Amino acid sequence: MSKPMISVAGIRGIVGGSLVVEEFLKYVLAFATIMEGGPVVLGCDSRVSRHMMRHLAFAGLESAGCTIYDIGLAPTPTVGMMITRLGARGGIAVTASHNPAEWNAYKFFDRHGSFLNHEQNKTLLEIAENSAFRREEFNALGHVKKVDDAIAYHVELVTTNIDTSMVAAKGYRAVVDCVNGVGGIIMKPLLDRMGVAAEFLHVDVDSPFPRNPEPLPENLTELGAKVRASGADIGFALDPDADRLAIVDETGRPIGEERTMVLAATAALETRRGPIVANLSTTRALDDVAAKFDVPLYRTPIGEANVVARIREAEALIGGEGNGGVIYPAVHTGRDAATGVALVLSAMAAKGMKLSELNAETPDYAMVKTKFPLGKVKFADAAKRVQKALSDAVKINLEDGVKASFPNSWVHVRPSGTEPVVRIFAEAATEAEARALVERVNSAI
Repeated sequence: MSKPMISVAGIRGIVGGSLVVEEFLKYVLAFATIMEGGPVVLGCDSRVSRHMMRHLAFAGLESAGCTIYDIGLAPTPTVGMMITRLGARGGIAVTASHNPAEWNAYKFFDRHGSFLNHEQNKTLLEIAENSAFRREEFNALGHVKKVDDAIAYHVELVTTNIDTSMVAAKGYRAVVDCVNGVGGIIMKPLLDRMGVAAEFLHVDVDSPFPRNPEPLPENLTELGAKVRASGADIGFALDPDADRLAIVDETGRPIGEERTMVLAATAALETRRGPIVANLSTTRALDDVAAKFDVPLYRTPIGEANVVARIREAEALIGGEGNGGVIYPAVHTGRDAATGVALVLSAMAAKGMKLSELNAETPDYAMVKTKFPLGKVKFADAAKRVQKALSDAVKINLEDGVKASFPNSWVHVRPSGTEPVVRIFAEAATEAEARALVERVNSAI
């Protein structure tokens, strides 16, 4: 039986396979021990296995004396926001984010509403391994408190940070594909508040995901067709836990999830200046944005926890990842699709541009993303071969796998933290050039 995936992106596995309840319970018990019996916020996405995972978490947390603020079905960023609002010690999001329906996971948060960092994760794993769990007597067990206004609070935080009247005055129409995830719970009140007329696709949280839930261009054909047919101004696609956002322009063309961060950063910088933070695999179009506004751009290893740590250190205005994850600290230091939607719409309204026109303001490069199972090959050995094969690069970064940068292109190869695969990202002026870089890596491995 395969092992669960353990990284800064949480503890995840396949139900009936690598997600074994007794294995996952020990991680909850370890987390409850770190919480020292303090209050914990718990929310979940719409996966079929959410009920099993919620009850498992309830049992583990209550056994350690933790009060559980249960916010029910909610975007992952909502969990983080409610931790700080309620003064909780931490939180758990029950979600495997973009992974297919058979996956589920626990994502653990600290008291700041951010994912546990490397050191905190290390402590959690040590406690789980040693079974050094906190336990309470029968009269000191924790209990569950239902919280019903988490979504309203999230919407309030987002809309407080944009000019909703300016957006409403434009009379925009949007189509939103929520892939039967929790995005359907937040997007309607958000867009209503912004005065945007919206048509929704796949908002039944009790139905299966209608397609591969990752919001990649190849999965957005239905959304594109609906935007064209309805004459909408824009289309939005969310992943199941609503922390990632992909966009379709008014012609029905998916512009690619990398462009979400580009558009959001541009929107934020139009109002005030500040540093940008992004991971090593996010498009170099962000370098163009940083140069345009004369602000620094800092790069980190992949993983939301890594980006957030650098955002705080640099007191950055905005940050995120090229997977469609926008982090706007004015709202919350975590990836949030709702914030991305609000920023993009406000930028369109402020500049009086169509989405395609706004997108064209920043150079668009060709990016190729691929993955393959590593099998029995050790990544460390493969990385050495890749580094040797790319020795003609201008710069090689080994912070997170191997990233080789050339004058007008780059390629990044690393082991995934969310799937048992190796990922290769390459970006260049043309798709042919990007694919050639990927092939060099494939040949080396």
